[in-house]
Amino acid sequence: MINTNKTHLNMVIGYPLIHTQSPVLHNTIYHEMHIDATLLAFSNKDIKSLIQAIKTLSIGLTAVTMPFKEQILEHLDCYSPEITTLKSVNTIIQRENKLYGYNTDVDGIRYALRGIPLSNKKVLLLGAGGAARAVAYFMKENNAQLLWLNRTRKNAENRANEFGGEVIQKNEVDRVSVDIIVNTTPLGMYPHFNCSPLPGYQFNSEQIVFDLIYNPIHTALLKQAKMHNATILSGLDMFIGQGIRQIELWTNKTIFSENLMQKIKDDLIKNQLNHRSEQYEVSQNELHDH
Repeated sequence: MINTNKTHLNMVIGYPLIHTQSPVLHNTIYHEMHIDATLLAFSNKDIKSLIQAIKTLSIGLTAVTMPFKEQILEHLDCYSPEITTLKSVNTIIQRENKLYGYNTDVDGIRYALRGIPLSNKKVLLLGAGGAARAVAYFMKENNAQLLWLNRTRKNAENRANEFGGEVIQKNEVDRVSVDIIVNTTPLGMYPHFNCSPLPGYQFNSEQIVFDLIYNPIHTALLKQAKMHNATILSGLDMFIGQGIRQIELWTNKTIFSENLMQKIKDDLIKNQLNHRSEQYEVSQNELHDH
């Protein structure tokens, strides 16, 4: 909400944006930290139009989501050193009419996997896009062993050449022993609740399964894993962690705290539950109408 003529307008860009909870995340943080700002969703297929809007409206912070994380690079004036490796941007900060790119996904991944030993662990990465790059970057920093599985084998081979690791086929998954499974694909994201990137896979209680998807919090993949007593991690902590870091880059202030994390998490979960409830009421009304 625009409160005053001094309220800063920020945005999240992508297409489509039906899944995003970035406005809830950012606006909760702004409220808790007494920042006079609001973040709105701008969905458009045309990235050039979005870039023009950022400049015309003097947007200070822009969160970038699919499918623009890689395309956005050519439209930036400068970007942080890790982008050379990641080739993916999820944050644009505008300073003095110049656009600076960052990737805070790695910060979110670091927070989500805090306390989990990774050295020499076998990590199966599902997907080979921008999010997979961020996970691989972090895993490589922590000396993990990577296994790549992607619908298009060539893309997986390209990532393995960049970050190391071995490429496997889907029919080999059950024969390979892995410690950690990370889903970086959109399979299972709202509204496709029943999709899983590993249907029929036999998890075990020694595994950790991390799904970067945060909407829904419990994806089909995580539900499968939990049934076999694996340790499950939703993408919610990563989502919140990367969002807080975005705001820190914009304000040039440290705002992270565990109390803030918990407050945001509670609000996001409540928002998802309310949204599901509204959808249920709509579907019930439609049934009665017919």
